[in-house]
Amino acid sequence: MNLSLPGVLFVGFLLGLRHAFEPDHLAAVSTLATRQGRVWGSARLGIVWGLGHTLSIALVAIAVVLLGFHVPERFARIGDSVVAGLLVVLGTTVLARYARGRWHMHGHSHDGSPHLHLHSHAHGQTHEHRHPTWDVRRALGFGIAHGMAGSAAVLVLVVASASTPATQAAYILAFGLGTIGGMLAVACALGLIVRAASLTGARFATVLHVGSAVMSIVVGLLLGLRIVGELVS
Repeated sequence: MNLSLPGVLFVGFLLGLRHAFEPDHLAAVSTLATRQGRVWGSARLGIVWGLGHTLSIALVAIAVVLLGFHVPERFARIGDSVVAGLLVVLGTTVLARYARGRWHMHGHSHDGSPHLHLHSHAHGQTHEHRHPTWDVRRALGFGIAHGMAGSAAVLVLVVASASTPATQAAYILAFGLGTIGGMLAVACALGLIVRAASLTGARFATVLHVGSAVMSIVVGLLLGLRIVGELVS
């Protein structure tokens, strides 16, 4: 399939947008985004996830397309296994912290702007309103891991649809922008839901966060079972 540059950009963006809505991607970002008190906090996680995803795919693409490296078939399977394990660990950690009473949500405001805050009493009963910073690093790490897991399929499309290094680079860029845009939309939607919850109380936001953690575990286990099935078949 020989596409023009606009065609490569269009196809790359659409495939990247669709790629962002895969279950394992949604599970990872929703678990992190639903603990944010503000829409910008959720949106930032979506952007960072997309950047990490694009970075890892671009690195693999450079190694394969420009340097001629061969990606073994088990490469994507290893990446999927890492993602499955991370999803289970992420969801289990959230549930364990709630079960042990280390986390709860409550509302507070800055300069008259009410929002929710995920708070721990593990080290005392004071309500120090420190907003999570590790979530950005986790989102970046998940984006990189997801990019490594899905890079093989993406590279096949790059080679099939782009005949020159310029169009190959354009495809990677467009695909990356699509994944960033898709995940940004998901994260903003979750942020708006949590924001709405902050106006009425923390119970609904807590249910949303715990539910996202459960979904993360389920998706991780299903992904792991799929990998096991491929190995034994």
